[in-house]
Amino acid sequence: MTRRWVRFELPVMVCVDIDDQIEHEQVTTVVLGVEHEAITLARDADGNYLIYDADANRVDYDDPAARTALSLANDRSAWPARDAWEEGPDALDDPWLYDEGDTEEDDDTADDLEPLDDDSAPDRQG
Repeated sequence: MTRRWVRFELPVMVCVDIDDQIEHEQVTTVVLGVEHEAITLARDADGNYLIYDADANRVDYDDPAARTALSLANDRSAWPARDAWEEGPDALDDPWLYDEGDTEEDDDTADDLEPLDDDSAPDRQG
């Protein structure tokens, strides 16, 4: 299975109240523009779409999986409901945080565990 990440831009507006009288500033509101019209495909300085592989390495649009991923990701009807979206660190910085299910590598490490030897456990009676 091939995984591709398609980067979108989400507007974030931060409201700062500044009191000129007593030199006090405060962030009062942070608004994420999560309406479909506000979320746009991200592009680099040359206008190319930002698409990444599973390890967050940039992938060219010429890659067939990148074109497929871009097409599906841009179809908002294919997106899960808003309450199913992940919230956390940027997937570009930590893509492994958003892996779904076990991987073959995870299954191999589970076999390395040895059962606990009950004779070596401290006696907890009395």
